[in-house]
Amino acid sequence: MVTLGDHRATPSSPSPRRRLWMWLVGVPLALLLLVMIIVSFLDEPLRAYAERELNQRLPAYTVHIGGLDLHPLSLSLDLEDVTVRQKEHPETPIAAVSKIHGSLQWSALLRGRLVTDESIERPVIHFTRPQAAKELEATPEQKQSWQEALFAMQEVQVNEVRITDGDVTYRENSKSKPLHITQLNVTAENIRNVRSKAHEYPSDLHIDAVVFEKGRFQLDGHADFFAEPTMAVNADLSLTDIELAEVLPLTAQYQVYLSQGRLSTTGHVEYAPTVQEVRLRSLALQEVKGDFIHSARTEKKVKETGKKAAQAAEQAANHPTLILRIDHGKIENSEFGFVNQATIPSYRMFISGTDIELENWSNQLSEGTAKVQLKGLLMGSGTTQIRGSFRPETKSPDFDLSVKMLKTQVKSLNQVLRAYGGTDVAAGVFSVFSEMTVKDGQVNGYLKPLFKDVTAYDPEQDKDKGLLTKIFEKTINAASSMLKNTPRGEVATKADVSGPVENPQASTWEMVATLFKNAFFDAVLPGLEGKPFKGRAAATSD
Repeated sequence: MVTLGDHRATPSSPSPRRRLWMWLVGVPLALLLLVMIIVSFLDEPLRAYAERELNQRLPAYTVHIGGLDLHPLSLSLDLEDVTVRQKEHPETPIAAVSKIHGSLQWSALLRGRLVTDESIERPVIHFTRPQAAKELEATPEQKQSWQEALFAMQEVQVNEVRITDGDVTYRENSKSKPLHITQLNVTAENIRNVRSKAHEYPSDLHIDAVVFEKGRFQLDGHADFFAEPTMAVNADLSLTDIELAEVLPLTAQYQVYLSQGRLSTTGHVEYAPTVQEVRLRSLALQEVKGDFIHSARTEKKVKETGKKAAQAAEQAANHPTLILRIDHGKIENSEFGFVNQATIPSYRMFISGTDIELENWSNQLSEGTAKVQLKGLLMGSGTTQIRGSFRPETKSPDFDLSVKMLKTQVKSLNQVLRAYGGTDVAAGVFSVFSEMTVKDGQVNGYLKPLFKDVTAYDPEQDKDKGLLTKIFEKTINAASSMLKNTPRGEVATKADVSGPVENPQASTWEMVATLFKNAFFDAVLPGLEGKPFKGRAAATSD
């Protein structure tokens, strides 16, 4: 029984201590709930504000943010379904990102610093050559440095950026086969928006990806993301089992058609404003099959491309900070051809079963003596061996070259003979021996073509040919019989190839190509047509 003066709490009434805990817990929870409700109403205004600011800062693009989620407790922010389109080519987004997550570090915040970590999930990058060209054509105002934008945010520093499961696609045009990189993962740590000294790379960097569905790419090293005018990288890299046929959309622009082959390499790259260096410790190409295709339609383009390539090679060779080097390279079981569609009939010359070894190969011949060895089968039948030593240049190319081509079936060159001589042969083999030295603007050496059992007229093979052609081919047979000057019934000539280089400023590779061209068109073809060989004394650069 409870009397009127009894103030003791009933069993159903909370105790003072319990009421105190209810206030201590309930009020903050209520306030937190109120803040969350308020924040939920802020998401859309913040999304619109962020989208508007990005579009103002990127006038050449249209940025759309699908959603924004602010998380005040964890001091983090999520942007979802972000797309970026180039205004000049808006049909396909250049970038589409599933989620961008940014968060502040509590530990740094307690020390009065704003340090953020960023993660980008499943970005999809898609661009074409016209889009890339538009980027290169951008005015300086449009190319405003993103580094400068971050430098302006001195109170906020980016500590880590992670990209997971990225997908990158490049197309030469809307109809060409895409170049596809998948499973792209990037981790960059210790990113600081401060300017570093030259050759300092404060940020750790790791990249790995699947290239063309089967190959692998990996890069590990360091970077300076705030170097100007472009970021700097100093890292080891490796490429494994890259299918060369996939890069056909790129190489076809230069009339190079790769139908098969695999590339693997390991090396080191340092790319910075003051140095650009790629040193490959190993380079392996296997089962490559490629043709350079020349046609009347592309003749002007080929000349322009060749001129640009020569200029680029010269610039690379003379560039004080650009070094491209292969310590050891190997090409195995490959076939390389030249297809000429500008003649009637067209023809293809090739060397198959090719094995090539490179040592100390560099665009800067000052790096030391480079060596090359090649073995293969000319036109699938003639055993071919080429050895070369390329010494550091002073004022002009400086190299030794030795060439042996043994017992190539002449019939394999019938299309070439028809294109240039209007005739063909029924049987026979030819060989070529040559040794040349180029030094101090002088060429010294010899060229010796040798023909055996060459028969230009065969009644069965030539029954459908005209009378004049038959008479011409019989004349070749008679000339071959009279010119046989060895006990084995061979036709051989030898000429000294010596004299001044007509263009001492020609690059080493121009000169090597010209020597081979002269050997074939001034020695082999005239010999097969029964004409006397006149040795050319000097290498040109035409």
